[in-house]
Formats: sequence, structure tokens, C-alpha cells
Amino acid sequence: MKTATTDIVLSTAAVEITAAEASRRPSISIVAYTGGVMRVPNWGPLVIDLAGLECGGELPLLVDHDPGLDNVLGKGQAQVREGRLLVAGSVASATAAAKKVLDLARDGFPLQASVGVAPEDTARIAPGENVQVNGRTLTAPQGGLTLVSKGKLREVSVVTLGCDDQTAVAIAASRNGRPDEERIRQEERERLAVIEAACQQPGGWGAQEKRVADLKARAIDGELSVKDLQAELLHILRASRPAVPMIASGAIRGVSCEQAVEAALLMRLGREKLAEKALGPEVCGQAKRLGAAHALDLCRAALEADGREIPSGRMELVKASLSTYSLPAALGNVANKLLLDAYEESPATWRALAAIRSVADFKPNTAIRPSFTGQLEQLAPGGELRHGSVRESVTTFKVDTFGRLLGIDRRDLVNDDLSVFEETSRAMGKAAMRKVSDLVYETLLANAGGFFSAANGNLLTGVDAALGPDSLAKAIQAMQTQRDEEANDLDIRPATLLVPPELAVTAKSLLESEFVQRMAEEPTGNSLRRAVALEVEPRLSNAAKFKGQASSKHWYLFAAPSACSLIVAFLNGKQAPTVEYFGLEQEVDRLAVSWRVYHDFGASLCDPRAAVRSAGE
Repeated sequence: MKTATTDIVLSTAAVEITAAEASRRPSISIVAYTGGVMRVPNWGPLVIDLAGLECGGELPLLVDHDPGLDNVLGKGQAQVREGRLLVAGSVASATAAAKKVLDLARDGFPLQASVGVAPEDTARIAPGENVQVNGRTLTAPQGGLTLVSKGKLREVSVVTLGCDDQTAVAIAASRNGRPDEERIRQEERERLAVIEAACQQPGGWGAQEKRVADLKARAIDGELSVKDLQAELLHILRASRPAVPMIASGAIRGVSCEQAVEAALLMRLGREKLAEKALGPEVCGQAKRLGAAHALDLCRAALEADGREIPSGRMELVKASLSTYSLPAALGNVANKLLLDAYEESPATWRALAAIRSVADFKPNTAIRPSFTGQLEQLAPGGELRHGSVRESVTTFKVDTFGRLLGIDRRDLVNDDLSVFEETSRAMGKAAMRKVSDLVYETLLANAGGFFSAANGNLLTGVDAALGPDSLAKAIQAMQTQRDEEANDLDIRPATLLVPPELAVTAKSLLESEFVQRMAEEPTGNSLRRAVALEVEPRLSNAAKFKGQASSKHWYLFAAPSACSLIVAFLNGKQAPTVEYFGLEQEVDRLAVSWRVYHDFGASLCDPRAAVRSAGE
């Protein structure tokens, strides 16, 4: 699940600061993540797959995730070891934040740490289901679990209180500021041992011996991190070997069998660009080395990776491979990527109109209408603040679940016919977006509670309501002159004109033409040119689906999404569908595997003063 990329702030485990001599900068060691389940605001229970976390190169160390110069703590490098994310670095000498943290460390103040992660691929784990991640089996708690399967570590911060209340801080600095020299020496010995082991190669490096020696020297001097050294050596090693398939212990040249099979499936479907974008060129390179000329070759690869015997019959081969972990997981991931790709490609005009909200559960939630927040009042000396009231300013909304099943018959694999699988996945992705759009415009057209009405000052009717220069100017004026009960201007600005396809040409003429008419052979300029953006939505005139509500004549004017004329809400902020795999036993009368696709969302009208409707009569 490719999301969209708001950073996640995750609390971590431990921070250790070692005060050094005055001539050296203090060092800092952080256990940045212990690999378990975290509870993150706006995300709920969440776990990061460290195998998919990009954490190479130097990282900024901050205080409270504030990137300002005064809050820079230092810099460090991260590495994954034994299912944990570790960071080692040095503390800056010139910032107020660094001095404050050092003073707190010397005083024994219990500091914690937190990491900022930009998620690139996420998946939803249903309540009670198990997931293998970071060398352990985790069970999703009630309400489910978000798995960040791919992301980028952007920074690490020292905080006073992280999301994980089990975090702890170990301070190695002594009260007099002398360093723990033995611990520092031990860490350096371990670092050198890792470098030495990485540079050992049976039979030597041949023509690359000098290059390896140079890389080793740079790593020892600290110019090259251990992670970067290992990456360089792996590149040299691969370049020196012939490109032949090799599968052993569930991995293909360091790439998981699941990833390689997933990339190979995408490439067999002609989606090589999608495979490279989602999985990277290295995984795609290993997938090509599989030499899979048929879907059955991928079945064999999955069985070999599990160390299982290869059945002689094709049907038996497919059935056995579908009981492995790698092949069903790869098929599920491919279905997810195809579905998400089609979902993101599908038109969604509501994104230009609606505010997007994240909710934590299926209970009714409330939102405050921005135009009803009241006015600040000047206070006399010694005066008291008066209480405001939201009264009718609150809108209630909630989310529901919508879903379908997706399946693939084992005969499709035997016949090497994956086109149905691809087409079904993409069709379900488009259907998911259509369902969101259907609900949004069903909500808009229903006009619950007289949302568009003369009483709210946001409804145009009569012979002058048809879309044209005068009616559009009137709608813009109606929105700009919206005032509250105390005659305060609300400063709402129109942003988008929404019309059905039947009015698209008229709308484009109004908003894009330089001239609208000629008088006495002199051109008259178009005062409405580019006044607002244009969105064309076919549901507005779909009378067959929205009986009694749709029309080819009505049109709407909306303010920016932040004005909250409409709200579209998603459970835990997850704006894409979730795909879950079920094995061969799902349907006892059919030899097929299935995936459950579901989406949790809802829609509601919110602030009537940020929208205008014209009946277009």
C-alpha cells in the first residue's frame, strides 16, 4: 500500500550518551527501534519492517523532531542488527539543544528517542492475524495493525516522552564527564571486526583486490559506513559472477524469494516499470535471473526456496506451490500493487473539493465547521475571557467498510494465463475509487438537512440560475459575502467550479476564453477568466443511478478543501484499499486461492457556507 507520504514519528527504545574529553565531541548511541508494535498518533498500532527501511548515509539527530538549527543535536549513522535499528554518532558542540541534552544526561534525566520515517509502502494487518517481521511473529491487536513494509529513515530525535511508554534511556556518562573508555574501545573493536569479516573473500578478490583494500581503509578511517562498505563489496561480488539463477534458503542472492517472484510476476504481466518503481532495480535484476519463461517456473522457485520436493505433475506442482509462503505472498503483493496503481489512476474530482480526515474507529466522529468558530474579543485590563459556543457548528460523520473477493484458479497458473488476474486486480482498484466517488456524490446530491438552501445563502434558483457569466459571478459573490450572525465576514474564497459533462464546454468558455462578446466591434474582456478551477463530474447528471437528484443543468461552486464544505474520512488515514490473502482451503469446492479487498471510508456534508449550488433552471 503505497501511501501517500506523510512522515510517521515512532518512539524508540534507548539513548546512550558518552561524554568525551574536551577536545572531542561527545558520542551518542541510540537503540532507535526494537522491532515490535508501536502505538503512533493518527496511525494506531504500527510496526516497521526493518528489511524494507532505507537508512543508509549520515542522519541528522534532532530534538523533538524540530529541524531548526537551534534544535540540531548532532549527526549519526544507522544500521539494522538482530531485528533492531541502532544509531551511532556524535553530539554537536555549538547548539543550545546539544548543550541542554548533555546537561540532562549528566543529571540522569530519563530521555527517550523517536525516529521520523517517511512511509513508502504500507499494508493493513487484520485483528488477530500474524505477521512475520523483524525476526519475530507479531499478532495484530484488536483494531488491526499497520505494517510499514517500505520506508525511509529521515531523522532521529531525542525526546522526553515517546509513543512507546516502555522505552528507557541508559546514560553511560559519568558525573565528572569522563568517558567510559572500555565501552568505547569495545565498540571500536566490534566495528573493526565487522569490517574485517566483510572484506574476507575465499580465493581473494582477484582484479578488484586494490579497490577492496581502498574501501576497507576508508571504512576503518570512518569515511565509509559499514553498511555502505557492505553494499560496495556486494556490488563487486555480483559483477564478478555469472548471471545464473540461484535459490537457497528462501533467498535469491540476498533478495527474498517473495520479492523476486513478485517482480517476475509483474514483468510477465508487462509491468516492468511498476516492478522497478515498487521493488527497485536490484530485485528486478534478480527476478530476471530466475529465467521464468512460464508461471510454472515461479511455482518451482517458491518450492525450491522452501526446500521442498518438486512434484512431477503440473497440477500437483501448482497446488504445492500455493501452500508455500513465497508464491501466495508474491501474488497478493502483485494484486495489491496492480489494484493500487489502478486506484490512483482513476478520476477523483472530489479531491479538489473535500477535506480528508482520519478516524480511529467506526463510531460517529465530529468536525467543527470552520466558518462557525466565532470571533475573538478585545479584553479590558484584568478582563476575563468569555466562553464561545459551537452549537450548530458540529458535523457528525463516520466510516463503513466496503469490500469484495478476488480469486485465481490454479488452472490459470498451469495455462500461464495471468491476464485475468491482472485485469481483475485493476478492475477492483478502479471499482474501489468509484465506490468512494459514488458515496461522495450521493452525499452531495442528497442535500441532507437542507445543506443547500436560501436560509444558508448558498442556493441559486430561477431563470437566472443557468450557468453563464452573470450566474457564476452571482455565485462567487454569494460565497465571498458570507457573514456570521454578528455580521463578521468569513473570508471564504471560491476555488472550484463543479459541473456535469453537459455543461463542460460552457464552463471552459467562461473560465478560459479571453473574450466573451463584442460590442461595437471592440472586444470585451472576460472578467471571469481563470477565476476558479474546473472539475467535470459525470455523476452529477447520472439520473439512472441518482434518481430524482441528478441533473444536466445544475452546477456547484466550492471553496478550497480546507474550508470543509465536504468531508471524506478514512479509517486510520489509509486512503487505499487493503488486500488480504486466503489459501486453498478458503473454498472447499474450488481449487483456487482468494484475496479479500476492502476499504474503510465515509463522507459527509460539513460547512454550507463554503459551497454554492445553482439549480441551473
